[in-house]
Amino acid sequence: MRRSLVAFWAAAALVAAAFLIPAAGSAWAAGAAGSAGSAAGAPPPSSSPSLLWPCYDPLTYPPSRQPLTPPTAPGTPQKVMVANNYVELRWGPSTDADGIACYQVFEERNGTSYKVGTFGPAVTQGTVVVQYPPYGTASRVATLYVVAVDRWGAVSPRSDTLSVTINNDVVSSPSWTPSPTPAIACHVSYASYTWFGGMTSNLTISNTGPTIIGGWRLSFSFPDAGQHLTNGWEADWAQTGSSVTATGLAGRRDLAPGESVTVGFNGSHTGANPWPTPFRVNGATCT
Repeated sequence: MRRSLVAFWAAAALVAAAFLIPAAGSAWAAGAAGSAGSAAGAPPPSSSPSLLWPCYDPLTYPPSRQPLTPPTAPGTPQKVMVANNYVELRWGPSTDADGIACYQVFEERNGTSYKVGTFGPAVTQGTVVVQYPPYGTASRVATLYVVAVDRWGAVSPRSDTLSVTINNDVVSSPSWTPSPTPAIACHVSYASYTWFGGMTSNLTISNTGPTIIGGWRLSFSFPDAGQHLTNGWEADWAQTGSSVTATGLAGRRDLAPGESVTVGFNGSHTGANPWPTPFRVNGATCT
């Protein structure tokens, strides 16, 4: 009988000692110290690996359990601060007649819950580390909730969830898209002196737009099959079929806004010498 009493009181002492759960106190993750919401500038508690039964994994129950009356659900977690994939949360406390042993924070991913933090019985604010967005993904949403565990291992209903956006600081480089070429605005005036079998024509090219025309190239087509370029000046001239081009000479290939250049050519015709139209500069139709 005496041995039975000694064994009973020894077991009771072990169970009572197990209820002494140290508070979470590991250091706040680097880069997030002094964040808003921490009391008196102190770092918020982080998940504590030192909590004893029944809060360590796997959940271990005492030798003989009281009737399991779970704690009330914790309050919905609130976001205090996010830094990279570190999330500081605050939640309302649970109540339980047997006493709270710890709070546990879970992240829900694709229907599966993963424990990301365990905190002491008096702690209702702390920091957890959630999954980082995959490489090349700009962000992901972490879904978090809290449960309470009492001193007999009874687990409370889960709190409502909190959604937190975790941004990725390193994403894959976007594909390069060339900047659109500024629209060219231009005006070409044309005058031609005609004589039997020949012509002399002068053209003035003006940049009427707000941006420079770099390496200007004038193009037009003779409307009559008998019209042909003979020679030109103030530009490099060429004719292919009915198409004629004039390219600016070195040192005069750019036209600043409001600037003009006058060029000309001699040619031949077989009786008809209609004026060409339209005139284009670097592919843009001029007025």
